[in-house]
Amino acid sequence: MANPRQRRKARSSSHRPVSHSRHAKKNLKKMPPIRAPKVLQDAWDKQKTVRQNYAELGLAVTLDPSAHGGVEKALGVASSEKLPRQTTPSTSTSLPARTDLPSGFGRIIRDQAGNILGYELNEPQIEEAEGGSNDLSENTAVDADLLHKWTGDFSSSAATQGRPVNENLIKNLEQAAAPATGTTTLAIPISGVGSRHASEGEIKYLQPLVKKYGDNVHLMARDLRLNPEQRTAGQLKRALMKSQIVI
Repeated sequence: MANPRQRRKARSSSHRPVSHSRHAKKNLKKMPPIRAPKVLQDAWDKQKTVRQNYAELGLAVTLDPSAHGGVEKALGVASSEKLPRQTTPSTSTSLPARTDLPSGFGRIIRDQAGNILGYELNEPQIEEAEGGSNDLSENTAVDADLLHKWTGDFSSSAATQGRPVNENLIKNLEQAAAPATGTTTLAIPISGVGSRHASEGEIKYLQPLVKKYGDNVHLMARDLRLNPEQRTAGQLKRALMKSQIVI
């Protein structure tokens, strides 16, 4: 049985349910604050995605070379053009087309309609090398695309290709990261121990004792009227050395 109050609300013409979709859309538009230097906050474009902003700043979103969801193609670059690959001195400048299968892999044979006719496997062949040692670099067939994917330069990825470098942003970041130099900076030692000084209350506490007893800390410790905190002779001596009233 329904609640009478809910029935009255259903029959009422003035009651209108709250539209949660409006609040949900408003909350979705909220963006978290960018906790970064002022230079990066000004260079960040809220109309672009995180990946696009990182590409504009010349940064890599992730170190994983597998771009999940694909990579946007840069405008003005033909799809047939490929990014230049960096070759190491140990490899040749031109890699031949791959004709054989790596050890442990196979190839599916299909007809023109796409039906599977069979498969062929590359049986591992054991070759006896002279001297009893096997050259792994010669026996292992390495896929060139896979090698470039995991050993390539992340800064020359497809997300940052063809984009101009923001020189002003780099200069501003270098200035912000540069150590502050000048006479206006406060020199603080790395150990955290700076110059010791006594507070005004400490000096007011010690001045009557010094005026009456001089440097005799044992008589100061016995005076209950001028030494109400009942500080010991050692505490009074350290306080006097810190305040530099007497040595």
